[in-house]
Amino acid sequence: MFRWDKKERGPRGQKNPEPGQQTYAIPTIKFDSAKVTETVKADLKQNIKSLKEVGAGDFDKIYDAALSSISAGRALHILYQALMAIDGMHKRRAEDISLTLNNKATALIQAEEQGRLGIRYAIWFYSGAPCGDSEQDTAHKAANGEPYAVNKGMLLNGRWTRPGYEEGCKCVSKSMIVGFDGYAGGKPKGVIE
Repeated sequence: MFRWDKKERGPRGQKNPEPGQQTYAIPTIKFDSAKVTETVKADLKQNIKSLKEVGAGDFDKIYDAALSSISAGRALHILYQALMAIDGMHKRRAEDISLTLNNKATALIQAEEQGRLGIRYAIWFYSGAPCGDSEQDTAHKAANGEPYAVNKGMLLNGRWTRPGYEEGCKCVSKSMIVGFDGYAGGKPKGVIE
């Protein structure tokens, strides 16, 4: 009736190319696990220790899974599966922990990469979506468009933080590069170092 011939279709219903016909693939970039530095690992350990759901007996297993997840380029399912093996762990909490630990590592990796590239300052951008609780959201909204020192972060609510680092944060940053967007170099006004 529909004249679909499954023999002519490849994966996901795509038509198989004719012999000799050029095929195109989406290029991918493999994550460089060397970016997971000792600083990132130390922060990861500290963050896992602060989780009330992860006991001392589960720490090594969760740390190894988190490190594998981050080193694979944010493969959240690796950490999620390890967390679900903890007795009493709820699916939603395992999802939140997986995302939060990966986001914290990503924020540190990005800051270290900016530093290696000689980028000293960045601008905080609020995503427009709520960031955590109302106090955190208000502070992140107020930080929108403000410069900060990449190596230190920004002081918000009495804590030094970076875009995307805190639980529920959806903020991002834009590097300040001399010659772009009117930045002539030097310390931007209002930056605390």
